[in-house]
Order: sequence, then structure tokens, then C-alpha cells
Amino acid sequence: MKKGKQYKFKINAYTPDTLPLARCADYLHELADIFGESPHVHFMKIIEGSTQLVAKVEHEAVPKVEERINAIERGNGPASSMKAYDKINKMLMEDNGTGAILRGRAKILKFPGKKEDIIKPMTIQQPGEIVGELNRVGGSRDIVHITINSEENDISSINVKREIAKDLAKHLFEQVKLIGNGRWERNVEGVWNLISFTVDSFEVLEDIPLSQTVLELRGIKGEWKKDVLSEILESRKP
Repeated sequence: MKKGKQYKFKINAYTPDTLPLARCADYLHELADIFGESPHVHFMKIIEGSTQLVAKVEHEAVPKVEERINAIERGNGPASSMKAYDKINKMLMEDNGTGAILRGRAKILKFPGKKEDIIKPMTIQQPGEIVGELNRVGGSRDIVHITINSEENDISSINVKREIAKDLAKHLFEQVKLIGNGRWERNVEGVWNLISFTVDSFEVLEDIPLSQTVLELRGIKGEWKKDVLSEILESRKP
């Protein structure tokens, strides 16, 4: 049976004697999202000196864990691991410390913690979905620009190829789900903003007529009073 690899998360803010149990659990929780592959990653021990939490990754999961950590270092890791990285860094700032993940003696991922006065801007690219009302389809080139009215605001930084745009245009002013890849930027306040989104496919969301909705409600077992249906009808008025 092939051996796995050990990784150490080094925290210079505590010693094993001063690290609160709850805080240790918080760090371990976020580290699990950093590594991913949870069935194949195991907590082993705490090493003295500057606190080092040691985890063992099973052999078959090492390549995936390594790629995940490398992607975090590049700034384009999975959303859950990027969120965990930010969380650990914030915790280290609160604890007035710094940290790093080590493989042997090599630091493969650093956490600046207290040395980072402000959150640095960061850009990542992730698959995602946008849901809203299709308001505009425009452009005459290979890439067409569209606008979606979401629950929060109008999103206009959306691009789609002409062949998809032709089908999409048939559903103007209808609710759609756009599926594709988005480019997100985190500003110095830590807020993520959509820079651009490229559509790979879409789905038209069903808009159920009021008459059908009422029939479905009446079909549900139980007692329905007249005033309940009246409230529903009133809430549907513009």
C-alpha cells in the first residue's frame, strides 16, 4: 500500500498550550475546505513550537489536493477553497499572527494574516448561473451582449455567441437561467463583483399562469378558506 503525504498548517500566533480548543476547531474546519477530498484527508497531531496542525492525505488524493492548493495560490481555486483561504487569513489577522501550509520544509501556501493591512484585490473565474428577466439582446458581431434584470439589479456584462443569442432572443422579457463562466473581482472591502460572464447554455424558466397556480393550491389536501385565496390573488396584482 502506497503511503500518503503529510501537510502542516503552521500558526505562529499560538503554542499548543495556548491555542484554545474552539479556535483550533475553527482552523481545522477551514483547512478541510482548503484541502478538499474530505474522505481522504485525516488530522494526525499537533506539533509543538509554533503550533503546527498536521494532516495526512492518502496517496490517491494527493494530486487533487496539490492542484487545489496551487489553484488557490494562483487565485483561481474553487469558490469554497478561496472562501476558506480568506477566512483563515482573517482569523490570523484577528489572532495577530501569520500562517502557512508546508509540505516538508517547503511553504506551498502562505497566509499573510497580520502582515496584510488591507484585503488585496483578487480576480477569479468560476462556473456559475445567472437567473433573471432577459431585457436586451444586442450586437452584430460574433459575440452578442445581453442584459438580465436580476432580483438586485440589471446585469449587462454578459456575452453570448451568436448561435445561442438567436435562440435566446426568442425569450425576450421572459425569465431565464444563464449557465456559463463568470469572472469575479474582490475589491479592497472584500466585496465580490461580476466583471464578465460568458454564456454556454440557457434554460427558460416556467412561468406558471395564475389559474394553474390556484388549481394546484385547491388540489392540495386540507381546508382552504375563501379569504386565503383572496389574499393570494391580491398579492399577484401589479
